[in-house]
This record gives sequence, structure tokens and C-alpha cells, in this order.
Amino acid sequence: MIRLKVYDVGPPYPLHATPVLWLADEQEEQVLILLIGIAEAFAIKSQIDAGEEPPPRPMTHDLLNSVFEHFDAEIEFVLISELREQQFYIAEIHVKSNGQSMTIDSRPTDAIALALRADAPIYVEEEVMRAAGKRMPKSKDENGEDALAASIEELEAEAGEEGKVPAAQVAAEELMESVEFKRQPRTPLETARQKLQAAIDEERYEDAARLRDEINRLEQSA
Repeated sequence: MIRLKVYDVGPPYPLHATPVLWLADEQEEQVLILLIGIAEAFAIKSQIDAGEEPPPRPMTHDLLNSVFEHFDAEIEFVLISELREQQFYIAEIHVKSNGQSMTIDSRPTDAIALALRADAPIYVEEEVMRAAGKRMPKSKDENGEDALAASIEELEAEAGEEGKVPAAQVAAEELMESVEFKRQPRTPLETARQKLQAAIDEERYEDAARLRDEINRLEQSA
């Protein structure tokens, strides 16, 4: 397993419709790039921004962390364990309670938001990092566009004739748009990819399969 840290949640929301989560290894040499929802971005960003005012009432992840603490259940670590069908990530929350260990299935964003509140380490399986990890750009602001362009070309080569669109590719494309500080009109293919990511984030897998077929059709006709 490779230990990760939350490197950033961005770009800033006024510049970009979809937040992007950067998860870097401890040496900041490799990074996983995930498109996430706005609510999940707030839940994570509120824990990493120094001086951030806590919400007046507990948010969902605050509440769940309090439940774990109340029942003396310790979150030992969270693990991004799988990149399934080159489309979405699977995570696990590893908990110890009354001397027994248990594993809870989770979305990566929920697991990470909980880990930050419980001060628990975040890991990724090495094979997931090999499949989806990218070399960290020296500077996201100054050099991010060129580095991510190379990442997209590499991911397109990996997709091959099957036309699969890895989640990291969608994230990289979205991030490149934000680096340019402008939003271009979306093509049907871009719109379908955004809807696919939303379906994956919300675990609507039947919709995701339908959208993946639509993306394949649009790519073949392009």
C-alpha cells in the first residue's frame, strides 16, 4: 500500500464547475486526480484549510465520526482498493471495535472525509496507483496544462479500441479547462462524460453503463 495525503481540493469553485481532488504520495511524486461533488469537496476542504470556521451544526461526516467515537470504534485507516472497469474507484474504511477489525465499503470521498476527521491515514493499493496515478506536475498553476495534456494522451492510448474513458482522464480534461481560466461550450461527448462521472459519484451504475455506451458511440462517430 502507498500512503497518500490530500494535496489540494480545487481549482477554486468560481473558476470551475466541478471540484477536483488531488491525492499525492508522501514524496509528492505521484498523484491521483478525482472529480468529486461540491458537497464532498466542502467536507474535505473544510478539514485541510487552516483557520476554517467549523459549521454551526455537525455535517454528515462530523456526525458519523462522532458515532464512531461514541461507540469506541477506531478508524485505523482508509484504503482506495480498486479501480473498477477503469471507471470508478472503490474504497474501504478499516475500523477496530472491541478488539475486532472490520472493513466497511465506501466511496473514496466519504472515506477520505472521515479519515481527516479521525486523523487516520489514507492509503491506495499499489496496482491502483500504477493504473491511474500520474507524475505530479512541478506547479499546477504554471506547468499543469502541459503535464496534464501529456497525461491525457497517455490515457487515450491506454483506452485503445474499446473506447473506455478512465475516470482520471475525465478529471484531467476538466482540470485543463480550469487552468485556462475559461469555459468553452461543451460538445455532446464532453456532456456525456460529465454525466457519466456524476452517475458514478452517485452510484447510479445502470445509468453509468448506458452513458458509457453513449460515449463509445459518440467517440466512434467523431
